[in-house]
Amino acid sequence: MTDRDRRRWGVIETRFYPGPPTLYQLTIGGELWAAVEWSPKRQTWCIEDSAGNCLAHCDHIHGDHIDQPTALVLAKAMIRDGRMPTPEEANQQLQQERQDGRRQPPQGAEIDPLPVPRR
Repeated sequence: MTDRDRRRWGVIETRFYPGPPTLYQLTIGGELWAAVEWSPKRQTWCIEDSAGNCLAHCDHIHGDHIDQPTALVLAKAMIRDGRMPTPEEANQQLQQERQDGRRQPPQGAEIDPLPVPRR
């Protein structure tokens, strides 16, 4: 998959949130593009798009246990090469899933994704 969105080549900043759950947010220009979250249930890292859709559980990648630095490198590669949807594409997919009844918003949640904390 290729993508011509020039934002993919901007500086990817990584912010750590100790949780729970333990979470790394990957942003470009202050906009959330991806997250890498520790899954206590699976005991592995999950790579998510900006709308929270899980794109890869790292226990499924080559059958190896992948550590946190490797999961972050993979998430950044997915942004660069187009496997990670843009924030707009991820939000559009989320809205479509909600309209189709395939995904319900959490109790008390707004339809819009959570804003990324600014420094």
